[in-house]
Amino acid sequence: MSESTKEGVTWFSWTLFIVLALTWGSSFILMKRGLLTFSPVQVGMLRVTLAGGFLLLTSFKRLSALTRKNALPLAVVGIISVFIPYILFPMAVTKIDSGLVGILNSLVPLFTLLIGVIWFRTTVTWRSVLGIGLGLAGAVWLLIPGVEIEVAFVLFGVLPIVAGVGYAIGVNTVNRYLKEMHPLEVTTCSLAFAMGPALVVLFVTDTVGVMMASPIGWQSLGYIAILGIAGTSMANYAFNHLIRTTGSLFSSSVTYAIPVVALFWGFLDGEVIGWVEFAGMLMILTGVWLVNTRKRALLTTKQALEPEAVSNTRSKT
Repeated sequence: MSESTKEGVTWFSWTLFIVLALTWGSSFILMKRGLLTFSPVQVGMLRVTLAGGFLLLTSFKRLSALTRKNALPLAVVGIISVFIPYILFPMAVTKIDSGLVGILNSLVPLFTLLIGVIWFRTTVTWRSVLGIGLGLAGAVWLLIPGVEIEVAFVLFGVLPIVAGVGYAIGVNTVNRYLKEMHPLEVTTCSLAFAMGPALVVLFVTDTVGVMMASPIGWQSLGYIAILGIAGTSMANYAFNHLIRTTGSLFSSSVTYAIPVVALFWGFLDGEVIGWVEFAGMLMILTGVWLVNTRKRALLTTKQALEPEAVSNTRSKT
C-alpha cells in the first residue's frame, strides 16, 4: 500500500482536488464581475448570504449538530475563515489583477503549516521550513515588482495574504476540533455564524438599492450567485470532506492549481501577465511543494521554532 493510500488520498480525493481548483480558480474573475455593480464589502456579504441561504434551504437539519462544545470552533471558521476573507479578496481585486490575487492565495498551505506548528504542535521537516521562506519570498517578489514601489499596490496586495492566514486558521481548526463532524455540518454551521452579520451589512449599505440602480445589477448578482453557491456552499462542503479524509496539508494544497486557473481567466480578461508573475508563482508553488514533502526526518515543534531552524525564513521576509 502506498503512502498516499495510507493517508487516505484516493482517486475520489484527487477528483475533488481538481474540481476545487477549477472552481476556486474562477472565483477571482467572478469577484471582478460582481464589482462592476457592488462594493467589495457588498460582494463579500452577498457571497456569504447566498451561500448560507442555499445551505439553509438544502441542509437546514445540519444545524442540529451545533453544540456548546463545537460552537466556538465553528464560529472561528465562520468569521475568520469566511466572513473576513470574503471581504478582503474583493477589496484586493479593486486595485490589483485578479490573476495576481489568485497567485497570492497560494500561500495558504504555508500559513497552514506555520499556524499548525505554533498553535497545534504540528511536526514539520527542514524542507517545510525552507518552503515557507521561499513562498514568502515569492510573495514579496510579486508585491515589489520594481524600484518604484506603489504604496497602494503593496497595501492591497497584502489583503489576500491576510485572507490566506484566515483560511489557514480555518483549515487547522477544522482538522483539530471538527474532524468528527460531517463536512456538510461544518459548512452549514460555520456559514450560519457568518450569515448573521453579513445580512446586517447588506441592509446598512442598501445593497438592494445599489443593484436596482445599476443597468447590470442583476447580471452582477448572477456572477456572485455562482461564486456563492458553487464557489462557497458546494466547494466548502467538498473541501471540508477533503480535510476530514486526507488531512489539512493535502487539502490546502489545492492552491497549487488555483493560480493557473486564475491567470488563465485574467489573460482572457486582458490582464497583463509577464515573467514577474510567473517567477513569483513558481517561487510560491515550489515553496508549497517543499512544505508537502515529507522525505526528511521530522522536526519537533520546539526544534522548528529555534532560531537556527527558522533563520532562512526570517531572512526572506
